[in-house]
Amino acid sequence: DATGRSRLVARILDIPTRIGPRNDVAHFAHYEGFRWEEAIGQVLITRLRAGWSWCIPLRGRLSVGIVVGRTDAERLGDTAAERLTNAIALEPPLTTLVGDARRVTPVATYSNYQLISTRGYGPGWVMVGDALGFVDPMLSPGVSLALLSAELLAEGLTPLIHGRSPVELASAMARYTAAQMANLDAWFNLVAYFYDGRMAAMQRAGREWVEAGPNFLRVAAHDHIERQVALQASGVKVASRYGCGLLRLLGRYGLRGIDPAALAIQ
Repeated sequence: DATGRSRLVARILDIPTRIGPRNDVAHFAHYEGFRWEEAIGQVLITRLRAGWSWCIPLRGRLSVGIVVGRTDAERLGDTAAERLTNAIALEPPLTTLVGDARRVTPVATYSNYQLISTRGYGPGWVMVGDALGFVDPMLSPGVSLALLSAELLAEGLTPLIHGRSPVELASAMARYTAAQMANLDAWFNLVAYFYDGRMAAMQRAGREWVEAGPNFLRVAAHDHIERQVALQASGVKVASRYGCGLLRLLGRYGLRGIDPAALAIQ
């Protein structure tokens, strides 16, 4: 089943889901005539007064999206277009970039995310990509996870192409599903650092720590931590035991008095 968030098999078989803590809705569209002073390929993620936004430069266009709680979305307007337009007008970071730009696509809406099926395979079927689970728009892990699940599934099935028993097939599907579930859980944990403010607090603490008295050891430690976080956020090592352990350690002992709650995304 590669039907994405339509989740065809899960709906037909009424498979329960694990639902994440967020209850958000995303509205987004493409714009032309925008202002962009960042490096080519740079993606901007901004914490808003309610929720957060993304700005992703494409070829001649800018993808602009907001992710907000359902109650906050209703305050912005009745339709998706009203909500996105009002958010751009009300939020200075978005106004600066998009205020005079022209919307060239309809406003799309996504709402059924932060959920993972409790079963990923059965007799004659298996789920891949978003059909198995979707984490969150934060850090855009969907394509990475979809490709990875297809790769893991192919690796599991390849030895069974020429002759297989039901037992061997079920075992391969179980290993694949367990591996992909672990990847989904790792993304869930990483995204939580952004929503609850720990990631922003760690970044601020690290910057202040280096600026307080830069030396070789501090700079080296800062660069190492920054690289490990980047490897996780890019999906390359999102499930790395070392990287996950480092984040847990920093989230508990490396905030240097900075309150994550003040930097959390509402």
